[in-house]
Amino acid sequence: MNRKVSSSILPVRFLTLALALCCLTTGCSQELARTLLELTRLQTAIAKEFGEPNVNVSNNGSSLVVTFINSPLNSQATEERAKRAGQTAAFVSQHYPAVAGLEDIWVGFAKTETRFIFMHFTQSLDFFRFDNRGQPLTFDKRAPGEFDTRARPSAVYSAKLDQTEVAIPLLQLEGDSSNGFALSPHFSVPGDVTGVRKATASPRSVNFDFSSYSEKSMFPGAPEISFLADGKTIFETTDQFSTSKSFEGQFSEFLLLEVPFPVFRRLTAARKVRLRIGDREYELTEEQLKALRAMNDYVRA
Repeated sequence: MNRKVSSSILPVRFLTLALALCCLTTGCSQELARTLLELTRLQTAIAKEFGEPNVNVSNNGSSLVVTFINSPLNSQATEERAKRAGQTAAFVSQHYPAVAGLEDIWVGFAKTETRFIFMHFTQSLDFFRFDNRGQPLTFDKRAPGEFDTRARPSAVYSAKLDQTEVAIPLLQLEGDSSNGFALSPHFSVPGDVTGVRKATASPRSVNFDFSSYSEKSMFPGAPEISFLADGKTIFETTDQFSTSKSFEGQFSEFLLLEVPFPVFRRLTAARKVRLRIGDREYELTEEQLKALRAMNDYVRA
């Protein structure tokens, strides 16, 4: 599987913080505390085993997702990342106490960077799926888009910038990561809202990172882009994707679209949301809408 990301993830320092907060909070169960501790230990062990400090781990109850951030393997061939993914899944199956309760294990690679201080970009690379014994699984064993519907927002606080980045790493709108179209929405708010606090100030806009990989250009020229909420157009613009073509002939297209936060709120309040880009149209699934709505939980109404 090629180029794009995954699920809600917390770095080890935030898992540790969550564990500490949990243990101080009335009603926190020992089961939750143990789960967080096991994830923290697994994340530390994976980082040590493969010599990569930037590793994210999350568990949504049925799937465990391991993401290597800015790995040296990002610049190597897919086969090298596949090899590491297999090694990682095998390591998880042998070292994660709750592995028997998992439906599957996902291992992937992502590239993150910050431009102009406040603009954060995430590009997902390969993701690979395994069973709880570390054996490879093909993606067609899961309904198209099902993995993406499990995506949930993650919130990561930067003490240096005193702001929290809220993001959904991947919503697959068409095809898969090697031949398809995906969306990654994210925004930043001041202060630390990774715990029970909510941002008192709304972001000016939500950044929608679009990415496509295909044999032919999906979005040539400067297509018209519009969002429809319950059949009514509430946002409309035109923009041009940045396009590149690999030696193998595959087109890669990217666009960062700023959607005003009030428009985003109207989108998430709708029952049906459609995205039109040129002559293509995408209707968001209910699970994808739920994921977008969950981003609002970090901002005070």
